[in-house]
Amino acid sequence: MPERGLLEAIRAVGGVTELARRIGITQPSVSNWTRVPVSRVISVESATGVDRTILRPDLYAAADGSDDIDVMRDRENAIIGARLKSTMRIIGLAGWSGSGKTTLVTKLIPVFKARGISVSTLKHAHHGFDLDKPGKDSFMHREAGATEVIIASANRWAMLHELRQEEEWDMLDLVAKLSPVDLVLVEGFKRDAFPKIEVHRAANEKPLLYPNDSYIAAIAADMDLPQVKLPVVDLNDIEAIADLLLKYAVTVGDVERTMAD
Repeated sequence: MPERGLLEAIRAVGGVTELARRIGITQPSVSNWTRVPVSRVISVESATGVDRTILRPDLYAAADGSDDIDVMRDRENAIIGARLKSTMRIIGLAGWSGSGKTTLVTKLIPVFKARGISVSTLKHAHHGFDLDKPGKDSFMHREAGATEVIIASANRWAMLHELRQEEEWDMLDLVAKLSPVDLVLVEGFKRDAFPKIEVHRAANEKPLLYPNDSYIAAIAADMDLPQVKLPVVDLNDIEAIADLLLKYAVTVGDVERTMAD
């Protein structure tokens, strides 16, 4: 049986299935609570508001029963280090230029927000792109040699980072720069080993990326594809595409382990 703290968390969100959804696991069963990865404790605390010391007192007490600050800190650091990877999921949108990936992303974001799912995006662009304009103060700072320039206002802030002959950052390094969200939609990075939904448009007159990319899990297309052995949905059915993205999204930690193999 789950322990008292977990039962309190289940009640706080209205059931086991809802708790599983909020912390990003596919199986709603939460038996054998003391065997789950310690990184999930903070995920449950964030989702339910139940304090981690109640959820897992065995993790947050010293062996002799005292409140040893060093023991608490070591365990806390271990959990916090895994927090992003345990809660944030990632899924890609792949397709030829002109297939409508960006248009699709702009339609998907409101759908996810309406479902209570927070979203961030990561887009791979051509090497010469720029968000700044000559003559602006921030542009002049970079031209003078600054490695990073932060521009801030009451409504938003942005940071521009110049690589200055460094190697291009990989996808996971960039994802690590994001604040925690439920879902990261990645446009591009098609050579990276993580699940993707292919966006295919007949007017492009291009071949499918599938089956040459084994990480393509499904296809959104504006035509019938009877030869494809993957799930295929109408490119205009945004809700169905959102369902597929959620179905095949994986944690950042899963991607890291795949790339390490």
